[in-house]
Amino acid sequence: MNLAQSSLKIFVAKIGAAILNFLAIIIFSRKLGAAPLGTYYPFIALVGILSIPTDFGISSATEKRISEGADKSKYLGTAIALKFPPLILISLLIHYSRRYVTQYLGADLTLALIVALFVRQTAQLSVTVLRGEMRVGETALVEILRPIGWISSGYVLYLQGYGVYSLVYGYLVGSTLMLIVGWWKVSTPISNPTLEHVDSLIDYGKFSVISSIGDYFYNWMDVAMLSVFVAVGTAVTRGEIGAYENAWRLSLVVMLLSQSIATALFPQVSHWNADGAVDQIESVIPTALLPAFLLVTPAFVGIAVLSRDLLKIMFGPEFTVAWFVLIILAGEKVFQAVHVVLGRSLQAIDRPDLAAYATAVSILVNLVLNVVLIWKFGIVGAAIATTLSFIVNTSLHAHYLTQFLNIDFPVQKALWSIVASAAMGICVYSVQIYIEINTIIELGSVICFGVLVYGSIVLVYSPIREIAQRLVSPMIEFIP
Repeated sequence: MNLAQSSLKIFVAKIGAAILNFLAIIIFSRKLGAAPLGTYYPFIALVGILSIPTDFGISSATEKRISEGADKSKYLGTAIALKFPPLILISLLIHYSRRYVTQYLGADLTLALIVALFVRQTAQLSVTVLRGEMRVGETALVEILRPIGWISSGYVLYLQGYGVYSLVYGYLVGSTLMLIVGWWKVSTPISNPTLEHVDSLIDYGKFSVISSIGDYFYNWMDVAMLSVFVAVGTAVTRGEIGAYENAWRLSLVVMLLSQSIATALFPQVSHWNADGAVDQIESVIPTALLPAFLLVTPAFVGIAVLSRDLLKIMFGPEFTVAWFVLIILAGEKVFQAVHVVLGRSLQAIDRPDLAAYATAVSILVNLVLNVVLIWKFGIVGAAIATTLSFIVNTSLHAHYLTQFLNIDFPVQKALWSIVASAAMGICVYSVQIYIEINTIIELGSVICFGVLVYGSIVLVYSPIREIAQRLVSPMIEFIP
């Protein structure tokens, strides 16, 4: 597997998915307003949270075992057999808790929740199998189908007057497309499950599930907790939830490259670990860290300067209530850019137990801080809680990984990126003082100016310039 080309394919797909997602969010935000999004986002959060007990780490364990190369079909058959009983049990619990689900979401979406849970879990398993088959680049096409289905079918349903239901049904259509194409591309045949392979998957998954819980807590616990406060009538409104999640999704754009590299990194590091190739693992991790960090740092500075303008122009004036939330979350992405690489590497060297310990600590910090800080500061408190808990998570992952590997962190290059980002921020702020930003064209022009300033300064440093030249090579090979 070519790590650079696989990362690039995923990055291109994630860029496409981000564009589609943002186009959909912009359209739905302007057409429906913040309150319906305050129902849709908790729905997606609930799907994610309920996916934890229905999966219980089986998907990541399947990717790990299939990537090792032995008994692929038996591992796949065993994974399928393990996944469906909890899916059925959780679905029955949802059905019998219909009244509380409706109160929590603010709309009767119980049946849609059950269907979304089945479709999402089945689709996601196909993606993890493809990754385990060392076909990470091919998952790019599969994963972009969800936003395509969401925006196309969701907009049609919006025109038919379905309101918030258009968002939910659009998500179901996109997930179904992902399911169909994903399993069409899987090449591993399905064999009968065995107790031996059950033990192997559970042995890995029992720790991996905690990391999965950490991912869902990180992505959705703030929205889930905000929704609880809305349900009991204190602290926040559904409109503020919609604004918060839009700010969250805007901040995620800066993570596209980091996530792409981490996704491609896992099966490769897993394969090297199985072969005992420690030197190759130690050399690739710093290489994987730097390109992501070179993008995240200037993005944080740019967002800090332009947060109000970004929210107002992209989504509408009522979303500017989350301007400070956006700055906090963009700052948190600096730590996440490091974490996604270190976290996947720690799991790939077959130490999901240590990743689980780090995640368990951060989950506890996240939960406690969310309760206290949301009650005290509303949506700003949720952002602060998420950021502090993730700093703890990243620090622990770095501590554990360096116990097994000698990692030469690219400190000097990162410092130069900080200098270039600060200079860019000053230039953009100076322009903003004299130019009032009222249109998407004006906003885009200011952003392009900032990119030009940052690029010009950061490439003055020859080690970074050499890395950039090396990164261009796989891009040229990738272009037909």
